[in-house]
Amino acid sequence: MNLQLRRRLEETCEFCHIKEDDLLRFIDCEWIHPVDDEHQLFDEEDVARILLVRELEERIGVNTEGIDIILHLIDQLNRLHLEIRRGDFESGSPPRH
Repeated sequence: MNLQLRRRLEETCEFCHIKEDDLLRFIDCEWIHPVDDEHQLFDEEDVARILLVRELEERIGVNTEGIDIILHLIDQLNRLHLEIRRGDFESGSPPRH
């Protein structure tokens, strides 16, 4: 049973110290996918990603294209890690896409 915390849009913005317009832009860019689109609910994984995107933009100065690439690479690494943990990845064979 998954009892993961879920926050509404306003709560997420407050928690992440981000403007609502910025979070909506992150969603439009498809960097963030709310766990519940209909009610715009965000879980801890979403919050971590929001904080990462905010840091990439504000502190490091990464542009939109750079964020797209960074998040894509992170997603690929996460998928590969899951495959390895499940035993779907055989030693010596290339990872599946």
